Amino acid sequence: MIRAWHCDERGAREVEPAEAVRFAASGMGTAWIDFDGSDKETMEQLLAPLKVHPLAIEDMVLELNRPKVDNYGPYLYLVVHSARWEPDDRPRLREIDFLVGETFLVTYHEGRTRSVDAGVDVLSRRPELLSSGPAHLLHFMLDVLVDNYLPIVDRLSAEVDQIETATFGRSDSRSHLRTLRLKRGLAALRRIIGPQRDTVLALTRDEFHAIPAERRPYLRDIYDRLARVHDMLDSIRDEVAGLLDLQLSVASNKLNSVIKVLTVIATLALPITAITSYYGMNFRFAAYEWKYGEFYVLGLLAASLLGTWWILKLRRWL
Repeated sequence: MIRAWHCDERGAREVEPAEAVRFAASGMGTAWIDFDGSDKETMEQLLAPLKVHPLAIEDMVLELNRPKVDNYGPYLYLVVHSARWEPDDRPRLREIDFLVGETFLVTYHEGRTRSVDAGVDVLSRRPELLSSGPAHLLHFMLDVLVDNYLPIVDRLSAEVDQIETATFGRSDSRSHLRTLRLKRGLAALRRIIGPQRDTVLALTRDEFHAIPAERRPYLRDIYDRLARVHDMLDSIRDEVAGLLDLQLSVASNKLNSVIKVLTVIATLALPITAITSYYGMNFRFAAYEWKYGEFYVLGLLAASLLGTWWILKLRRWL
């Protein structure tokens, strides 16, 4: 699906994509063309009047781009990623590609994204987002995108606290597997946030003609928030690593307790086993002839058991 908007002194309105491209190429206002999963041939044909480099279009339709910014002179190519945390403790990342020129903004994504939807919803009420230049609308969508990272960080912190509480309580293998999934999802998110932070930082420099000087302080604010999110993710990563060590320690302590109980049982049974083995041989002992010989043997067994228990207590092994 392709949608387009054109903005001039009369305001912003939705137009046909070819018409928006024609307005942008002629300098008659500014235009925003949004592609939702279009193919390369369609994009090349539609964006031909804007003289977009084929490599930029090829990169836009790829799905494995990392966050980056490329300067093509009259326009720049920008790649960022939105994120949504899934119930199975992993992020769902969605790539959003931007072409930012002086009179046009081109976005490409596959499926709906909250930042692009927010731009569509607010454009009719705030046409100055596009009339002030494509960089203004770009800043708005980046701002929404970064804001959506903050609930993810809060959720990760809450999950780490829940797992830590469960670890000190009744820990089991499920909490350990959940920690491992959380660690894997956190690593995937950090691999995006770090390069994306550096990409936004590059936009704050004065080397891009498509980014006017008055927009750069706002982009620095986005960079500061991305840097804060990255630092918080680093802190959560350290907490998760410590949580894994704690779970291993708890499991080791439980194993040691079980082994201690089994060892005590085996130690208490050792003299009983020796005595019963002795009296179980095929020889007649004098105790067999006694009137209360059976009680003598039972008393000897009880005495050996209590004696062994007393020695263990005396050495504080119990």
